[in-house]
Amino acid sequence: MDPATYSAKPGDLAELFVVRGERRIDKLAKATQPSAPLPRHRPGERFIRGPIPMAWFKPASTCGGRAEAVAVLLWYAAGFQRRNPVKLSPTVLRELNVHPKTARRVLIRMAKLGLVRNEFSRGRSPIVTITMPDAAPMD
Repeated sequence: MDPATYSAKPGDLAELFVVRGERRIDKLAKATQPSAPLPRHRPGERFIRGPIPMAWFKPASTCGGRAEAVAVLLWYAAGFQRRNPVKLSPTVLRELNVHPKTARRVLIRMAKLGLVRNEFSRGRSPIVTITMPDAAPMD
């Protein structure tokens, strides 16, 4: 097919989105209820500011026990403190029941992947800078 002469047809987009090799999005849309709005936080209630890039979150989730919780808490702290680097205090870690030593191990693994830069000081909360890895695939 010559790209210069190709014109899109209405069914082409549905052909791109195959779910588990058999069901297509148009079939899923017909089978489900009308979409409901996503839940929102109430005034004064805590929330996680996003979006969180999947190119960052995927490798972060491979960093061992409680890695997803630490990743979410990093983005929560960045949104709450409105800055990068963030101070990852025990108060923030208690939000999702993450022990400080567990968070330290996960942060060290994340640093090896180039997802964060850490500053550890004895008796102090770690200062963590969220970074994008250089060779992250764009999904």
